[in-house]
Amino acid sequence: MQKTVIIRDPVHEYIRLSSEELKIVDHPLLQRLRWISQLSGAQFVFPSAVHTRLAHVLGTMHLAGMYAERIFQEDPEKNHKIAVARLAGLLHDVGHGPFSHQFDDSVYRHVYPTTLHGHDKHRNRIITETEIKDLIENAGVTPEELMAVWSGKDHILLAIVQGTLGADRMDFLVRASYFAGTSQFGQLPIQRIIHHASIRDHDGLPSLHYHAKILDDIYQALLGRFFQYKGLYFHKASRAADILITKMLEAAALPLGLPERVNDWEAFSLLNEYTLIGEIMSSNLAELEPAKALCKRLMHRDLPKLVWEQILEEDTIQLISQNFEQGARQIAENQFIEPLREIATQKGHELPPYYTDFTYPMSTINPREFSVNKTFIWDPNHKIDRNRLSIPIEDALQQTRYVGVQGGVNLSDRFLLVRVYVDAQYRKLIQDLKRFSRSKESKDEAEITSY
Repeated sequence: MQKTVIIRDPVHEYIRLSSEELKIVDHPLLQRLRWISQLSGAQFVFPSAVHTRLAHVLGTMHLAGMYAERIFQEDPEKNHKIAVARLAGLLHDVGHGPFSHQFDDSVYRHVYPTTLHGHDKHRNRIITETEIKDLIENAGVTPEELMAVWSGKDHILLAIVQGTLGADRMDFLVRASYFAGTSQFGQLPIQRIIHHASIRDHDGLPSLHYHAKILDDIYQALLGRFFQYKGLYFHKASRAADILITKMLEAAALPLGLPERVNDWEAFSLLNEYTLIGEIMSSNLAELEPAKALCKRLMHRDLPKLVWEQILEEDTIQLISQNFEQGARQIAENQFIEPLREIATQKGHELPPYYTDFTYPMSTINPREFSVNKTFIWDPNHKIDRNRLSIPIEDALQQTRYVGVQGGVNLSDRFLLVRVYVDAQYRKLIQDLKRFSRSKESKDEAEITSY
């Protein structure tokens, strides 16, 4: 497709679009992403992190196209595969509702109760049930081809669009670090990574490979991503804001008929963070008073306060892997809430309302995810392994001693954080109960060990 329009972008400088792509971008269901934040809660900690989902999908499209131009340069279907990659990047987040993942955790659970990622299901409906289907086909691509990318049926295009070092992740890392001011985490050598990507055979299956010479760059990218998640996306106050947003959406969902409105494409095209906040704050419905109170708290940055945090290690994660949410909440109940409730009862208090939160499983560096994405290292000079050309990234990093046990900790093991928050007015009470609990434990231990 002939590129006809240039968009200026602070991260990638220039993003070029064809006339067919521009028609998709200009459709109301895409333009609504202009009014949806990329990082819902983080902006309450990092005030400049107010970039949008529209900027992100444009950046993802741009990088996916760069990847495709590189790895398909000798392919007779090069131009078509580039078009598929670019549209898969452009449309991958089109199903997001206001406040993105918090909409998944609240409103979309009414619409798609069997999935945690309702925006993915809604995306597939948008590209098959709305005018966007015709616009995609006018660009020479079919919705089925895009869904084959997102579902992993086309594992090479999935790797370059949404893989571990794919266009989606690279754009949101560098874009978030740019706007949040955490550039020390988001320094990725994007051009170098893409330049050294190619398609090679691994056990007879054509797969995405990265040249062995950029192994250090891959290692740095994984470390930067880890600290970005830990220090930005999962910052304790960022997650506190996310909690309020989720509660606000839950309180507003039924009074405003949000589950029904997401199924009305005209109504959905007008449903964004600005219109939703306006509806909540301007309404006189008694049923919306709880949502309005939460919205006011959000506007005043009256966030819940962290009172307890527990790190769950790999062995525990495996035990609760069937349902992280249920497992994490149960652990918080057993290890913190119930003991504290007993102390509160002894002191004549009721335990105040609390919020339980948990992060995604993280690891300092987990090369196994590359194997899941069918992505490998290409070692033509046998600097890593003299017997193999195509090497799993996990093996390559192990050979170079980057990954392994350091200080008794396996850097590839996952962990997640379980947290309990309370509203600010209850924090002192919780602190007092925790101090009493600790003093009681110390007294009991002294009685047990005394002669």
